[in-house]
Amino acid sequence: MDKQKLMDKALKLLGIRAHSAIELRNKLLKKDVSRQLVDEVIAECIRLNFIDDELFARDYAAELGWRGCGKYKIRANLRRKGISQDNIAKAMSDADKSEEENARRAMEFKLKTISREKDIRKKREKIYRFLAYRGFSGDIIKKLMTSAPELQNNSDYFE
Repeated sequence: MDKQKLMDKALKLLGIRAHSAIELRNKLLKKDVSRQLVDEVIAECIRLNFIDDELFARDYAAELGWRGCGKYKIRANLRRKGISQDNIAKAMSDADKSEEENARRAMEFKLKTISREKDIRKKREKIYRFLAYRGFSGDIIKKLMTSAPELQNNSDYFE
């Protein structure tokens, strides 16, 4: 495969969705071409601003946050995508601001799915596990759970 065909393949992949440089490099290396040719194509994509890892990290972190992921899960996913620690730190500065609101939305979603559960203790455990799995910190989870009336131990729930 020549450089132009590989560049076309890279542009096709970038047209589908944004990729980090490492992510795109790994996909292009599967095409059975030399590492040097792939590096040239990646360098050209960066030069033309088709790849911008900092922008990719910010957008991806915002998307994951909106989908109900916490800072720990966002960081792990960014590392998995091959994003540098500097770019992760920059992306996380924006994501940290909205983490509590994202956790609140995720908790409200989970409360709807477990609405039939009558035992408050079980409800609280399910919410905690769900939010922890989503990557939210224990402090935020506890803060939300203490402010949620559905998770308080009062006599209305023991009918």
